[in-house]
Amino acid sequence: MKARIVSLLGLFAAAAVAGNRESHFRLLQHLHGDAVAQFNDYSAAQDLPTIYSRADTDTSSHRFLNNKTKQFAVNGTGIPEVDFDVGESYAGLLPISDKKDERDHLYFWFFPTDNEEHKKKKEITIWLNGGPGCSSLLGFLQENGPFVWRPGTMKPVPNPWSWHHLSNMVWIEQPVTVGFSTGNTTVHNEDELAKQFMGFWKNFIDTFSMQGYKVYVVGESYGGYYGPYISSHFVDANDTQYYDVGGLMVVDGISFNGDVQSEVIVEAYVEQNYNLMPFDDRTMDMIHNVSGHCGYRDYAKKYYTYPPAGPQPSLLPWTEKLANGSVIYKEGCGGLWESVNRQARLDNPCFNIYNIQDHCPELFDPLDTKPYFNRDDVKKAINAPLQVKWSVCVETAFVRRDESEPPSKHELPNVIDKTKNVMLVQGGTDFILPANGVLLAVQNMTWGGKLGFQSRPTDPFYVPRWGYGPGKGKYYGSNLPDRSGVLGTTHHERGLTIVVTDLSGHEGPQYASTAAFRQLEKLLGRVHTLSDTVPFTLAQLRNVTQDKKPLGKGTYPIPWLPNY
Repeated sequence: MKARIVSLLGLFAAAAVAGNRESHFRLLQHLHGDAVAQFNDYSAAQDLPTIYSRADTDTSSHRFLNNKTKQFAVNGTGIPEVDFDVGESYAGLLPISDKKDERDHLYFWFFPTDNEEHKKKKEITIWLNGGPGCSSLLGFLQENGPFVWRPGTMKPVPNPWSWHHLSNMVWIEQPVTVGFSTGNTTVHNEDELAKQFMGFWKNFIDTFSMQGYKVYVVGESYGGYYGPYISSHFVDANDTQYYDVGGLMVVDGISFNGDVQSEVIVEAYVEQNYNLMPFDDRTMDMIHNVSGHCGYRDYAKKYYTYPPAGPQPSLLPWTEKLANGSVIYKEGCGGLWESVNRQARLDNPCFNIYNIQDHCPELFDPLDTKPYFNRDDVKKAINAPLQVKWSVCVETAFVRRDESEPPSKHELPNVIDKTKNVMLVQGGTDFILPANGVLLAVQNMTWGGKLGFQSRPTDPFYVPRWGYGPGKGKYYGSNLPDRSGVLGTTHHERGLTIVVTDLSGHEGPQYASTAAFRQLEKLLGRVHTLSDTVPFTLAQLRNVTQDKKPLGKGTYPIPWLPNY
């Protein structure tokens, strides 16, 4: 018998970091303890910054600029390496409470929407990266910010698919000690984290006079814990002035039992993606033997069904409960995901668990070695504390570890039932949190009075065609081309939408920008379903001709299980 304690939280730190970053940070706090996260060093700062940059360009058109907010104003033409005006934005630190001596602060970068049609909409979208302990500026710089500097590129470029083209956007580094956020770690669980976030958010709303705004929350990776817990606390507050949640999106997130999300479906995942993970017969035999011996295959066959076969057992079949209450894995079980990861890295030293399409060589990354955000000139430009050593991820998000239960038990269903607008977004080539694992886990969650999805997901996920905008003769998005058409499979029941994007990795907005842009349109209520063939809601793309229905079925097979 293998005497290793099973994590009752079902966690592994599937951090939302850039696709090639696994070899740099090895952010793999797998729930079995087979790999340990290695983060950059962090120097905690105890004092607030005393030096800020000041915008010195024409600010007459800045909607949110006033005496209260001017200390946070960022000069849109003064950001290092960025050779264009990024427009109106505000950045800096705000406390997590209204105490005058509060020393714990969260860092934010707020971009009002530049979309003229949406400037009057009272709404704001929050972006949270995961970790736990990873900076949301990762998502800003390499996924969905107004400018992007992706691995392998020479400099930042304008992002035609920036989310601030659709909504007021704010990227927030949290909890305390993450990124530029200052103070001392005191949180033990997600409830404590959410309460701190609520204190910060009230200060943010008061600072920018945004009372009564609809709030949309998006969490990536470990944001699958952050997002549901924060949103659940928001909706339970019953306060539409500060916490009026309009919807929640989880992007390639962990929100369920970690074994069910990863370990159980390894065999099916490898078989489905054999062209990208072409293991030899010995390795395949090992995968088949472990999956059969531990009962993974039988578990998936029984419970990955539509409608659900019934509640999944709380004590998983490949574990045992000891007399002292500890739960351990049975001999030979609990390490299949890590075994496959090790073998994949032997076959391909650049194997990327965040996107299995990646191969050598690894690309230059502006967030690696000498991180862009740790430069003094960048800190000054974005009102960041000079004394803080910014790093991609830290190990200090929680006092010891996150003691919370997976949000699928209460918080996620609570938000679904109260908003009727929750989306689970998955990438088809993500291995650290595979789509099939999320789909299997959803079948054990109760919301809207029923267990799981009652019907098999088959609807096509359609991303609009895009190209020349009227009047300008310029090909929209030509600097960051992406795909369109039917790009996956989607489904909706009782307020929950799930969508799997083909050929997209863990960081959806990075690997599938147009797909992520459409998903945000759905969250914000701009489109009715993800199968709609209406154009993007950007004014310059409305006249682009689209495919006609019927589109056929979705292109990601659900469920997908080996035929044994």
